[in-house]
Amino acid sequence: MSVIDAIKKRRSNGMIEQREVPRELIEKLLDAAVCTPVHYNTSPWRFQVLTGEARNRLGKYMAQCFVENQADPEAPAVQAKIPVIEKKALRAPVIIVVAAAKSDDPRAIVEEDVASATVSCQNILLAAEELGLACIWRTGAFTYGDRMRELLGFDEGTRLTGFMYLGYPKKQPPQVERPTSDEFTQWLDK
Repeated sequence: MSVIDAIKKRRSNGMIEQREVPRELIEKLLDAAVCTPVHYNTSPWRFQVLTGEARNRLGKYMAQCFVENQADPEAPAVQAKIPVIEKKALRAPVIIVVAAAKSDDPRAIVEEDVASATVSCQNILLAAEELGLACIWRTGAFTYGDRMRELLGFDEGTRLTGFMYLGYPKKQPPQVERPTSDEFTQWLDK
């Protein structure tokens, strides 16, 4: 399959079995993830691979971030959402947390390092497709604040770019017609 065909065929798939994914496959995904362009070769990519009980910890962190951002954390509606949020981290047997570390290189621009880590998420999605795995890239408000970074133990200045939920597909999502670039493109020659 050509690269263009793979890009157009790929679909996020959150319909994931709970069966274990071999470490070797996860390592292949991570090796593909770090094959992204990055200015000044800063190697910003940082990953945490969460399986087993580590997913429960992430669920608690997600709920904690949610509660901390509520005007009334003790409100019954807020309290009722906590177990629902905690279970979200159990949607897949593997979660890869993707982040961009702050570079020590004074020439480095943080947005470029974050862009490279973001592209690594796309590489994970594409590699998962080739390996017969289901993957969905999740974010949310807690992804971009310092609190989740602190809870996960990433260094100060590190920026999270996503949570890659990974496993074997329960079923394949239906194919969709992809848009062309026509309506999003301006061609300028002067």
